Amino acid sequence: MTKSLLFAAALAAGSLYASSAPASEWGCQVLLCVSGNWQATQSCHPPMYRLIAAMKAPGFSWPTCPDANSSAARREVYDACPEGWSVGYSDVGHDGNRSVPNKCEKRQNLCFDHRNDNKPTFNVNRRDGDSCEKTISMSRPVRSKPWYIEYTDAKGLRQKAWFNLNI
Repeated sequence: MTKSLLFAAALAAGSLYASSAPASEWGCQVLLCVSGNWQATQSCHPPMYRLIAAMKAPGFSWPTCPDANSSAARREVYDACPEGWSVGYSDVGHDGNRSVPNKCEKRQNLCFDHRNDNKPTFNVNRRDGDSCEKTISMSRPVRSKPWYIEYTDAKGLRQKAWFNLNI
């Protein structure tokens, strides 16, 4: 947790114990709590439990912290694919739209010639008409902290605080 975030959020948050705090104060409390380990911080339980309960209500709007120019929370379930891999999709929906981007995939040349002392070498003179290029895939890594809030720190730099809402 950065000192600049603590400074900006503490400046705006006021008391963490106020149960009827205005929305902007509550948003600052939430920002301060999600930037650290809110589950292990007792003073973060009231504003975070209030948030989790409010998320179930119709018309819920994420509380923001104007003093830190925070965004509403966003969710990215999947982490980036490893280097050399691109995002892939497990299915195509019935309307032709892609489903969830839950795979990582890459093209791989599978044509090998094993005649050279059992050392695989690429065989570029294939005559069977089959392509040597195949797409291989793997499950995309899942984030342990899928939620994030963007905010401006005390130095004026845009940051992301990643968190989860597991109780």
